[in-house]
Amino acid sequence: MANKAIQAILTRVSCREYNEKKVSLGKLNQILEAGKYAPSGKFRQIANITCVRTKAKIERLRELLKEQFGRECLYGANTVVLVHGPRDDAFTVQDCSCVLENIFVAANALKVQSCWINQFDELFLTPKGMKMKERLGIPAENRLVGAAILGYAKDPSKLVVKERKADFISIK
Repeated sequence: MANKAIQAILTRVSCREYNEKKVSLGKLNQILEAGKYAPSGKFRQIANITCVRTKAKIERLRELLKEQFGRECLYGANTVVLVHGPRDDAFTVQDCSCVLENIFVAANALKVQSCWINQFDELFLTPKGMKMKERLGIPAENRLVGAAILGYAKDPSKLVVKERKADFISIK
């Protein structure tokens, strides 16, 4: 059997249809803690994690996203993890991306489904988005690099690891 960490990486897939079951606080804390242990440039730890689980706030995010992009971007998930850092820092994208990857792998290891959502930075630059960003306690100057939605698949049989392209790796 393969190493459990490698297995969690190789079997992670994006879920785009969630049921109503909430991720337990125990599992959520483990997932967020894994994000906290991601590598960071010069170990400055500039990335921040804001987790949204309150039904009213999730619904407000869902409405704002639908208004801005014309579609449901949260796929029914009831947990949204926003990862952000200083907009003007050269390491923000890399550091926050590492946090997100740790979150995705940890979630999969705990049998929690996830999906990366990219629309939040653009949303939080709109007037209504800026107000929501402030309500969530996210500094105005922070860039939202991405979000991880977490939950449980409505139909787990639809979660299939897709084949990767053959020439992805080159060793010289």
